[in-house]
Amino acid sequence: MLRNVAMLAVYWCTITAVCLGLAGVLGEKIIDGREAKPHSRPYMAYLKIQRGEDFFKCGGVIIHRSFILSAAHCSGKNITVILGAHDILNRETSWQKILVKKIIVHEKYKKPAHGNDIMLLKLQHQATWTPEVQPIKIPDAGVDIQPNTSCSAAGWGKTNTNSMSNNVLREVNVKVQDVNKCKAAKKYNLQEKVICARGTGIKGTCNGDSGGPLICPIRGAHLAAVGIVSFRLSNDRQCEDPDRNNVYMKVSAYWNWIKKHIRANSLTW
Repeated sequence: MLRNVAMLAVYWCTITAVCLGLAGVLGEKIIDGREAKPHSRPYMAYLKIQRGEDFFKCGGVIIHRSFILSAAHCSGKNITVILGAHDILNRETSWQKILVKKIIVHEKYKKPAHGNDIMLLKLQHQATWTPEVQPIKIPDAGVDIQPNTSCSAAGWGKTNTNSMSNNVLREVNVKVQDVNKCKAAKKYNLQEKVICARGTGIKGTCNGDSGGPLICPIRGAHLAAVGIVSFRLSNDRQCEDPDRNNVYMKVSAYWNWIKKHIRANSLTW
């Protein structure tokens, strides 16, 4: 009996180690947020990513009938996109499940330094606009989001560093920080290409929701996807670190790249 208990303990520790090891690969998720009202963010996309024999998940944002914007480190061999979802374990009639036809990773993406962590996914067929599936605007080139602007982030996944995956869409309020005071941006020399944003206390993003959008008002008016969840910098590697930096790729810095590739791969833009 004792031998079986010991073996079970080893087995469980192995599973835990594997899960924790994968957390850094899976990206960013929501910490100290709340469950979103179902379908209140119809621009959200859930990505199921195949790499070899393994599957991972990320977030994304709908910006065109044929294109999803996400993070470059969410790339894989095959990607399936689910639109119109809230609880990813309970299929609804609102779901649109579409295979990705083409993965367009930024040609200057630098994984070790996190530079140009942005990607477009061309869908195998166009999404159908419904109340649960809608695009969101992105800012034009040169648009800056000022420090202290109130924004929000959303995604599926863990609610703390060591938790199991969360299956419903969650959201959290954050504020844009001064990028010139953001340690992560300065460390990798990314001040012109990223946005740093955090909420009060430990609110923000964590492992598992990379590729999802940072949603902010543009010039105090309409909401837009101004950032793409990319990475974090923390002294203790924990999502609950109140001094961590949550970093988003700055969409306006990639406006010309996005426009170029959508025009090259679509009849409309």
